[in-house]
This record gives sequence, structure tokens and C-alpha cells, in this order.
Amino acid sequence: MEFINNNNKGQVALIVLLISAVALTLGLSASKKAITDTKVDQDEFELKNAFNVAESSIDQYLSNGVKSYTTNDNNAKANITTENIGNGTTITSGVILDGQKGLFWLVNHNTDGSIGTTYFSKNKQITIKVDSTFIGSLKIDYFYKNGAVYSINRNGYNFSAITGINNYPYSASKSITINIGTEDALLLVLTPIGGNTNLILNGTAAFPVQGEEIIAVGEVGSGVKTQVKTINKYDIPDFFTESISAVNEITP
Repeated sequence: MEFINNNNKGQVALIVLLISAVALTLGLSASKKAITDTKVDQDEFELKNAFNVAESSIDQYLSNGVKSYTTNDNNAKANITTENIGNGTTITSGVILDGQKGLFWLVNHNTDGSIGTTYFSKNKQITIKVDSTFIGSLKIDYFYKNGAVYSINRNGYNFSAITGINNYPYSASKSITINIGTEDALLLVLTPIGGNTNLILNGTAAFPVQGEEIIAVGEVGSGVKTQVKTINKYDIPDFFTESISAVNEITP
């Protein structure tokens, strides 16, 4: 019986050791998970701070033109870089949603944002391309000036032979061409109807600057960074907006 008791004692000791090892392993795993979760939470907190300071720097830049921004909150800071949109013979719009207006300037702007006096070259052409899969219509509002008289010309095209806007001609090539005459060209407002599409404008002369892309890089003290981009295009004047429903001549 003594031999059996010793054997049982050995088995009990082995079981205790196994249980202790499992418990220790589980405890270490739980501790590691807690540390990992804490690290993830901290990273998310710092990314949020970096994003917030990047957004704040964009707001500051738009209000006063300053391209650097700092805050005492977690030693966060941000720097701004900008790139002009346009100023070449091609403009790509990105996706314009059904019914939304895409603005394409044909005149330069002054530093205060007002309309300048350098126009898209006269007697030139602009080709507008829609997506190859687009089967909606494209409404075109063309603003121009003859002397002191501001005017608007409305037109449009259907890119489906079956559906579209009444009185709009059909274009099978997914592109149309606008001829600029001797007038002072101001603005093209292009509105997709019946679907979303990218628009690509190619000119036989250079387009003026349309605005700028603003890139803000936010950083917190630990070195965590994030980047925020936004597009700041020149606004359309109120009298242009009102004239979209007007006829022929418009008054600034």
C-alpha cells in the first residue's frame, strides 16, 4: 500500500505542475493581450490627434494662409503643402454624381479670389469626354462675356440613342467638342443627368488654374502621422448661380 500511495502522490504532483503551467500560460496570454489592446488604443488615440491637427491646419490655412500649425495637445503639429489644379491643357474632374455641377473655369482668378482678365484663348476648342459606360446626358452651361455684357449659352448631349433629354443631340463617341469664338470665355458648368461619370477636358490651349489641392500632414509627439487632402476650387459668383435659370444675358 505504501508503494501505491507514493505513486499516487507522484501523480498528484504532476497534475499540480501541469495545472500551474496552464494557469501561468493563460495568465501570460491575458497579460500580453491587455498590453496589446492598450497599445492599439494608444495608437488609435494618437492617430485621431494627428488627424484632428491636420484638419485644423487646413481650416487655419483657408482663413489666413499660414502653412504650419502647432498645438500643446500631445505636442501635435501639422504642415501644409499645396498644388495647383489646372494650368495645363487637360483637366480631370474625378467622379461627378448624377445632378451635381462640375465647375471648369476658363478665366484666371486674382489672389483675393476674384475673377481676373486672362481668358482661355479665343478661337480654340475644348473636347469633353465622359466615361465609356456613361449612358446618361450632359447639360452644358457656358458663361462668356462680350465687352461688358455677360451671357450664358445652354446646350447638352445624350450619350444613349434610346434615352436622354428631349432636344439634346446624340453623341456615340462619348465625347463632344465646344468651339470658343471671339468672346471672353468665363466658365463651363457641366451637369451629368441619369448617371455618374468622370469628365476629362482637353483644350487646344491651356486652362487657367482652377484652385488648389491642399495636403496636410498631422503628427503627434510620438511620431505617429496621418495625411489629409482636400480640394479648394474657386467659388462660382452668386450672379452666375442665379443665371443658370435665366435666359441669355445676365447681370453681374
